[in-house]
Amino acid sequence: MKKIIGILIALLLVLIPTGNVFALTTADVTVNATPAFISISVAPTGYAFNTGTPVETSSTYNTTTSYFTITNGSTVQTDQTISVTTSSWSGGVTWTHSDTCTPGVDTAGLKANREGTWGTNDVIVKYTTPLYIYENCPANTNYSFGLSLPTPTEFTDGVLKSIVTRVTAAAE
Repeated sequence: MKKIIGILIALLLVLIPTGNVFALTTADVTVNATPAFISISVAPTGYAFNTGTPVETSSTYNTTTSYFTITNGSTVQTDQTISVTTSSWSGGVTWTHSDTCTPGVDTAGLKANREGTWGTNDVIVKYTTPLYIYENCPANTNYSFGLSLPTPTEFTDGVLKSIVTRVTAAAE
């Protein structure tokens, strides 16, 4: 019997921890953070109105409203604006870019439309104050847009004209 009691006591000492023998001395916490990353790109990166044939005065030339595609890799909702990067079109006798999209002598404008119908919800493409092409664009939401060119009422020369149109995404 003494032997059995001795074995039981030994088992109890092994099975019941005493003191801090099995206490943890560290505690780990994994911390994660997804950055508010803003990223957009466009394809194609260029367009020639009336390819191969000169544009006419006092005319309007349109792409389809889905010609350009913005790939939005942003991880947050953004406000996206459209503008031109300069106040004039380069090439020969430059054209003035009209922020009201009102053609004149050597003066042209641009409009944009996001996946709609020309004449409905068009956005004037300005130099001085960019306007929204997609306000409150959800994260990772791609979209398309087109451009419309109302040509000058008169041309001074027949040299190719160019201007850069820019879409900018910013966190709200």
